[in-house]
Amino acid sequence: MALFVLVAMGLSSCKDDSLLAEMDAAQLASGRLGGTWAKPTSIVTPEGVPAEVFGAMRLVFTTDEDGKPSEFLAKDCPIVFGGSAGTWAVSGSQENAKVTLTGVTPVDEFTAKVSSGTLTISFKMGWENTDTGATGQGDFSVTLSRQ
Repeated sequence: MALFVLVAMGLSSCKDDSLLAEMDAAQLASGRLGGTWAKPTSIVTPEGVPAEVFGAMRLVFTTDEDGKPSEFLAKDCPIVFGGSAGTWAVSGSQENAKVTLTGVTPVDEFTAKVSSGTLTISFKMGWENTDTGATGQGDFSVTLSRQ
């Protein structure tokens, strides 16, 4: 009986390996990004731009039944993602992906570095300090935790 269980477990793991082999890079990256990410930390902004531009950022990436990118939702971060809902596409690897958004502004493209529990997004964005009138373009980055 124990031999049967071991054989069944071995066949099951082979089936999972073959399923992964059939997935393309976008499906693998989508699977890694899919879900909800929140609690901004490790915030990087250009000099003179407050970290508050990220607000209480919460990002949701959904996938379709084939494991490909579907809907994107951003909450509590109107300065970065003013149009808070849209769709997304991904290229690159599971650990270092490029995400392109449709229907979301002003940021519609960013790089994503994903680990098991964190997502770090980085992008370039124009900015304006409404107090001083200063403007510019710079590099932004934030790390979010899987929820």
